[in-house]
Amino acid sequence: MTPRRDGRVELPDGRRLGYAEYGDPHGAPVLYFHGGLSSRLDIAFGDEAARLAHVRLIAIDRPGIGLSDPHPDAVLPDWAEDVRRFADTLGIEHFGVLAWSAGAPYALACAHQLASRVTRTGIVAGIGPLDREAIRRLGLIEDRMLYPLCRRTPWLAALVLRAAAWLPPGLARFSVLVQLSSPSDREIFRGLTAREATDFFYEAVRRGPEGVIEDYRTTGRDWRFAPSEIAGEVIFWHGSEDKLAPVSSVRALAAEIPRARLIVAPARGHLLLWRDLPAVLEAISAERTVES
Repeated sequence: MTPRRDGRVELPDGRRLGYAEYGDPHGAPVLYFHGGLSSRLDIAFGDEAARLAHVRLIAIDRPGIGLSDPHPDAVLPDWAEDVRRFADTLGIEHFGVLAWSAGAPYALACAHQLASRVTRTGIVAGIGPLDREAIRRLGLIEDRMLYPLCRRTPWLAALVLRAAAWLPPGLARFSVLVQLSSPSDREIFRGLTAREATDFFYEAVRRGPEGVIEDYRTTGRDWRFAPSEIAGEVIFWHGSEDKLAPVSSVRALAAEIPRARLIVAPARGHLLLWRDLPAVLEAISAERTVES
């Protein structure tokens, strides 16, 4: 069983944010933002890597997902404010930020709004702003379907998600596996048990589909901040073989951020975090500096 320390933080408005801690409880704090159709559990595999890197890895469920209370109609800057209060409650002044996949916009919102507290931001296999063409290029059928449904007909998105929540883990795992075209991704995914490959999704919809719907709506509309105004250092890691969120989706975004670097990993797909987490954690937690 992967060591995990679950908890909840109450915000000033009474809402609670749920989270899980992995790694070294006394290590350098890094806040982790999970992918889409997912939850704080998708980074559970990283407990040992975080411990060896002396990182206190704190994975936060987004509103309405897992252990977190809903926050209807929130926009990305609202998340940054929630994170500020979350860190205050835990007594964390400065922290790194790490995001995977659809967690990227949330991480960049924090880099923009919390520049005096975020030491470095890491984006792994991230998504960029999602216009119609960008959505069309996403590799998962579920993503191409849910982004427009959550925006225009959320009741239909809710039906789809409720149906998916009833799928047996083995079938849910298979439905993703057949969509993975990267040999690296397929090798990683085949090595996961049905439970390891799906627990984070079932946790995402434990309260119902509304949190996932709001998550898609939030990342699918205007971000309400300009990436060009992000002052801190941002490192993008992306697999050259990622077809679920093609590297083209972040090239322009990385070019827009003054202190951003894009590292394209050869022969890696969307799941490169499963192979490269130790190096990612080392880069995010090293030489920790903040903007004044």
